[in-house]
Amino acid sequence: MPQLTRARAAWLAAAAAAAVYALSLRNGWAGDDMVAIRDNPAAHSVRAALNAWFDPYWPENFRWAGLYRPFTVLTYGVDWTLSGGATWWFHAVNVGLHALVTGLVVLVAAAWLPVLGALGAGLLFAVHPVHVEAVANTVGRAELLVAAGLVLALLAARRYRRAGSRRQRAAWLTVTIGAVAFAIFSKEQGVVAIALIALDHAFDRERSTHDSVSLYAGVAVLTIAWLFVWRGIAGAYVAGAGHTALAYLTPAERVTTMLPAYLEALRLLAWPFSLASDYSPQVIPVRLTLSWVGALGLASSAASLTLGVLLVKRVPVVAFAIFFAAVTYFPTSNLLFASGVVVAERNLYLAILLPALLLGWGLAVSGGKQYRRAVLVGAGVVLLAFGYRSVERIPFWRDAQTPIAEERAAHPENFQTRVVLGRQLAALGDSSWALAELLVAGALLPTDPGAAVIATHHAATQGRRFLALREARRAYDLLSDDPVIVKQLAAAYAELGALDSARAVLTRGVDAMPFSAELLEQYRLALSATNAPRWRQLLGGAQRAWVVGDLVRAAAQLDTLAADVPSVFTVADDCAAVRRAVGIVRALKPELARSLEARGAASDPRCALDPKSLSQ
Repeated sequence: MPQLTRARAAWLAAAAAAAVYALSLRNGWAGDDMVAIRDNPAAHSVRAALNAWFDPYWPENFRWAGLYRPFTVLTYGVDWTLSGGATWWFHAVNVGLHALVTGLVVLVAAAWLPVLGALGAGLLFAVHPVHVEAVANTVGRAELLVAAGLVLALLAARRYRRAGSRRQRAAWLTVTIGAVAFAIFSKEQGVVAIALIALDHAFDRERSTHDSVSLYAGVAVLTIAWLFVWRGIAGAYVAGAGHTALAYLTPAERVTTMLPAYLEALRLLAWPFSLASDYSPQVIPVRLTLSWVGALGLASSAASLTLGVLLVKRVPVVAFAIFFAAVTYFPTSNLLFASGVVVAERNLYLAILLPALLLGWGLAVSGGKQYRRAVLVGAGVVLLAFGYRSVERIPFWRDAQTPIAEERAAHPENFQTRVVLGRQLAALGDSSWALAELLVAGALLPTDPGAAVIATHHAATQGRRFLALREARRAYDLLSDDPVIVKQLAAAYAELGALDSARAVLTRGVDAMPFSAELLEQYRLALSATNAPRWRQLLGGAQRAWVVGDLVRAAAQLDTLAADVPSVFTVADDCAAVRRAVGIVRALKPELARSLEARGAASDPRCALDPKSLSQ
C-alpha cells in the first residue's frame, strides 16, 4: 500500500471536494448569477472584462453595493469565451477551484499536523455544508478565488522565509505578492492577507533564514495601493452598502444586532445542518438594545478568542485556527462598519479552517488504539453526515426560482426574501402579488425604507393612490434626504390633487439637497403647476440650469428675472426662495443680487440674505 504523503493527502482531499460537488454541474443560473454574469456584458468576453477593469463589480443599477472585483469578472469573461455561456462550465470551474483550495488547506495543516491529521482537516474542509453557497452558486466564485489567493500567499510566504539564496527569496517574494494581488482583486476580503501572513509567521515553528521586511513592505504597499484604487472606483458607494438590516442603524444598534449573529456564525461552523440562503431580518432580528442573546454572543466570541490566547503554546494548531477564522470573518463582521450582509454562509468559506483543523488535531492526538478507533469512527460519521448534507443542499441553487420559493417556505419572516420575491413577481407581470409581498416586507422590517419605495411604485401603477401616499410617507419619514423618496412623495400628493403639499415636499427636498438636478426639475415643474409667481419659476429654472452646467440658460433666466424684482418679497416666504439661490445670482448677476438684497432689507430686515448660502 502506498505511503500517505502530504501530496497524496492533498490530492485525496481535493478529489473528495470534486466528488461531493460534481452534482452542481447540473445547476443553472441562480441568486445573483443573472445580474453579475448572465445579463452583465462585462462578463461575456475577455476583452469586455478587461475594458471594465476599472469599473465597480456590479453593473450600473447595482453599483451602490460598493464592490470592486475585476479579476473575478475576468474569470467570468474567460469562461464565457470558452463555453459560450454554458452554465455547466461555470460550475465546473467553481468545483475545480474548491478542489484547489481544499488541497492547499491540507498543505497549510501539514505544518502542524501529521499527514493523517492534515488529510482529516482537508476532508472536512472539502465536504462542509457551509461551502455549498459559494461552490454550487456560480457567483460564489469570488469566495473561491480570494480563498485560493490567500492560502497560496500564506504558503508562498512560508517558502520565502525559508529560502536560502537571494534568487529563491526574490522568486517567492514575487509569488507571494502575486497571490495577494490575485486575492484582493478577486474580492475585498483579500485585504486581510498581510494579517494572515503575519499570523502564520507568528505560529511558524521553523526559524526563518532571514528577515521578512521586504515581504511585509511589498504586501503593505500593494494593499494600500489597492485601497486607493478601490476607493476611487467603488468607494463612493460604500456608505450605501450596508445590509438593509444595518444601513439605517446607529453604530451601537448595529453592534447589538450583530452580537446574536456571531452565535449563528459559530453554530454554522459546528452544526451546519440548518442552512438559509439569506440571514436577513427577521431570521436574525434587529435588536436596538443589548439583549440576553446578544450578551451570549459577546461572551461566546470573547471566550473563543480567550481560548485561542490560552492555547498559543499548548495547542498552537487550534490557536492558529481560531485566530485565522476570526481574521477572515472580520471584514464582514459589521463590527466597525456595515459590510453589506448580516451573516452569509459564503463569507464563512475560509473560517471553516477552524473546525477542519480541530478535526485534524483530534485525529493527531487520539492516543491508544481503542481511542484512535473511536476517533476515526466519529470522524467518519461527521464527514459522511456533512457530505450528505452538502449533496442534499446543492440542488437548492439549481435555478432562479428555487432559492426564493424554498427560503420563503422555510423562513416566512425573512425580509429580504420577500423583497426579492416582490421584484421577481413584478418582472413576471404580477404586480398585485408583488405589492402584497412588499407590504409584508415593510411590516417585517418597518425601519427600512427600501420596501416602501418599491411598494409606492407598484401601488401608484395600480392606481391605488392612497396606498401609494401611505407608503411614500412611510419611506419619507425614515429617509427624507433621498431624491427618489422625495420625488415619490411629491408625486403621490400630486396624484391626489394636493399640489401645494407636493410643492412643499419638493421645497424641503431642494433645501436639503440643493445640487440634485432631478429634484430641482421636479421643483420647477411644481412651481409651474401651482401657478407660482413668474419670478419664482425663473429662479427655480436658473437653479436647475446652474446645477446641470447650462450657465447660458441660467444667466438668461436671471436676465428675465431682473425685470420682476419689484414683485419679489411681497409675501413672508419670499426670503427663503431668494436665499436658496442667492449664491447662483451672485455668481452670474452680481448687480441683480445687490438689487434683491436691497429690496429684501427694505421690505423686512429679516430678509437680509446670508452670504454663506448653501447654494454658493
